[in-house]
Amino acid sequence: MNKGIISEKELLKVKKCLSKDLSFKLACNAVTRGDLQDVAMNWDRFSLIDHTFSHVVTPELSATSQHHSGRCWIFSALNLIRIPFAKKYKLEDFEFSQSYLFFFDKLERTNYFLENILSTSDMPVDGRLVSHLLKDPVQDGGQWDMFVSLIQKYGIVPKSIFPDSKASLNSRSINYILSYKLREWAKTLRDLKEKKASDKTLSEKKDLMMNEAFRIISIHIGHPPEKFDWEYVDKDKKFHACRNLTPKTFFKKHVNFPLDEMVSLVNSPRKSTPYGKSYTVKYLGNVIEGQIVRYLNVETHVMKKAAIAAIKDNSPVWIGCDVGKFFHRGLGVMDAELYEYKHLYDTEFDLDKGGRLDYGEAQIAHAMLFTGVNLVNGKPTKWRVENSWGEKNGDKGYYIMTDKWFDEFMFLITVHKKYLTKKLQDEYKAKPQVVPPWDPLGD
Repeated sequence: MNKGIISEKELLKVKKCLSKDLSFKLACNAVTRGDLQDVAMNWDRFSLIDHTFSHVVTPELSATSQHHSGRCWIFSALNLIRIPFAKKYKLEDFEFSQSYLFFFDKLERTNYFLENILSTSDMPVDGRLVSHLLKDPVQDGGQWDMFVSLIQKYGIVPKSIFPDSKASLNSRSINYILSYKLREWAKTLRDLKEKKASDKTLSEKKDLMMNEAFRIISIHIGHPPEKFDWEYVDKDKKFHACRNLTPKTFFKKHVNFPLDEMVSLVNSPRKSTPYGKSYTVKYLGNVIEGQIVRYLNVETHVMKKAAIAAIKDNSPVWIGCDVGKFFHRGLGVMDAELYEYKHLYDTEFDLDKGGRLDYGEAQIAHAMLFTGVNLVNGKPTKWRVENSWGEKNGDKGYYIMTDKWFDEFMFLITVHKKYLTKKLQDEYKAKPQVVPPWDPLGD
């Protein structure tokens, strides 16, 4: 019985075995002096990189850049609705203002957080739930339904009307200041509740906090416009002007995207989340009384069928995936066979997709768009992905995802409901089961 310790005898035995292992020596020499991605890359897979697809959504616009912020969900969602918008108005290129929605997301999340603090004030501050709320009170990441809630309440504006600020491009400073204040205000509200303060007192205190939050966010991002004129020149070099718009009338009159007809499908192959059920994540959201975050859990082939139908119909698809796995940023390639870790380390990597979710090895880490697919005999071999990391990598900011990578690391798509069967639509609309806020579906 070794009592769970690492013994010197066992260490010497392992070292002796390794000293005779030529493949170990070669791997050690390579990795200690080189980059892991370069050493482990499968040349056969690298040689197959080809940015040609049988079906591509048009028009294809310039790739956007979220810079040093976690606004991928805002960028990819706005990129989705800008494609039909650009086609409608014959624009060579166009961006909606990501900073405009970023402003109101920070404001609404502040309110959402404070309301959650009040509703959990009877729970211990070091308990799992309150600790979870305090861990990252105003993060950048979000979900499709949170995007919908923002647009329905605040509308939308062109980027030329409300461009990025320094804090929009690099959100670390605003997140630091807001997180500090939110934790401070959380203590203040919990202390008042402990002293049996009246609801009126708590409401007045919270109103003061929200006023201060608005000031802080405005200092970092600027004042969002209430009215504006939109002027543009189309592909035919004709000038147009739309006067006296508000963000909400601009969306309703000029964008008019069917937000309320979009459906989010998730692939979560775990015992705790059976297929064919609708799910929501407790305490995940931004706008109080806004649209709840909702997913229908389906198998990957269902997601693929819906995504292919949308792309064939010239409609991009909003996606959520674990982008860092088997990924090369410079090449712009997501390929489950791109790196030969098994042979390099002489060990198996056996966690399946559900196991990776349950044991913290996978998360819905990044939002992008499908804007193309390559079909061979009706089956997908690879997917064209529009990212929001600028034009430097991949094919001017457009990436490749192999179909095998889709199987392993794709978790979420959002498509129009018309690409789903009536049965799937009904299952999506059913009362969702609630999963805890720390569930992987909440990442």
